[in-house]
Amino acid sequence: MVEVLVVAHGGGHLPGLERIGGPLCEAHVIAGLHDSVEVVTQQEATPARALFMMPMARIVHVAAHGLTHPNRWAAGLALHGGSLGEATLTSSGILAEGVFSSVDLVVLNACRTGTHQGTGRTVQTLRSIESAFLARGAKAVISTLWDITDLQGVVFSAVLHAHLGVGADSHTAYTETIRYLRGHRWRASSERGPVFAAESAIDTILPDWRSHLDRQVTENPLFWAAFKITGVV
Repeated sequence: MVEVLVVAHGGGHLPGLERIGGPLCEAHVIAGLHDSVEVVTQQEATPARALFMMPMARIVHVAAHGLTHPNRWAAGLALHGGSLGEATLTSSGILAEGVFSSVDLVVLNACRTGTHQGTGRTVQTLRSIESAFLARGAKAVISTLWDITDLQGVVFSAVLHAHLGVGADSHTAYTETIRYLRGHRWRASSERGPVFAAESAIDTILPDWRSHLDRQVTENPLFWAAFKITGVV
């Protein structure tokens, strides 16, 4: 059993799934913030392999394209496969084959994993892909309420896992990460602790990330509110 399993796919292999760099950056950053990490990326990151390996980790992190659908059971995460149907880890697939009773935290760092594509005037209930993980035993799930950029995903993941890597529980790690993002704390570099480790990890692959994040925050000041945590926290 490993501490953290990272499943990352940047798309680009099927029509309609543009290639994004964020998932592979996240995998690289997270791998350096824990002592025991298994990373599965690109061609190896099929839905079947992901579901097989997830029960073997205490923390599961998925970085990929998120796919919404009017049929909530067809919504999911775009991983690797010969067609979109084969590549999508769907809510129905998770409910049918997922076993997550030993998983403390699932991080679904993809667009709209914490919401569903309703039809008409519907109440937004727990029908998204996060609900499938919770139903199959995951103690807590971090998901997103709307689209996020690659950079937002990378920074959120780095700070979150830096706190998890030093022993913080899921709620504390999430709370500290939101405080970091909401308070724009990247503008004053940290000199020690988990945040220093997170910022240093991002610096190695994205040297100008602070200025780029500043520009994105100008366009969307509430970007930090996209991330939510659900479950036993």
